[in-house]
Amino acid sequence: MKLTQGKFYLFEERVPLRTHQVLRKELDKGRKTLYISKNPPRLLRTQLDFDETRLSTMWLSARPSPECIPPMNLNIFEKNIMDFLEENHDGIVVLNGLDVLEMWNGFRPVLDVLARTQERVNSNGSNLLISLDPHNHYPEKLVKLEDISDEVISSYA
Repeated sequence: MKLTQGKFYLFEERVPLRTHQVLRKELDKGRKTLYISKNPPRLLRTQLDFDETRLSTMWLSARPSPECIPPMNLNIFEKNIMDFLEENHDGIVVLNGLDVLEMWNGFRPVLDVLARTQERVNSNGSNLLISLDPHNHYPEKLVKLEDISDEVISSYA
């Protein structure tokens, strides 16, 4: 599978295997990526063999650390994404942790941030990839996410 620049992809999968497969190919092409995850960066490093100059990792955690984004603060979350997209016009933003953001902020505010991010991605040739387990989300919420996505890749046909 190849990414089309300027598109928002929603990967519905239990674990982010397809997401990581697609991401590896894009990283090999030299595209810079911001990966925001509910898992610690060291775990991501074991899952993705990557060039640290191309892949920045942020952890959705309330720990007072520069590599963490407090999940209860959507302003900081959105600012990190927008700053990255400003500096990397064909960059990729990956989110694996939508459930964590939703738990702290509710679904609607998170969806609003993602819709603004999608507009930015579409206008500057970047990509937004969200990996989530559809079994952890209510069907009506999934439909709303699918509506703002350009493409849905599901392991659950």
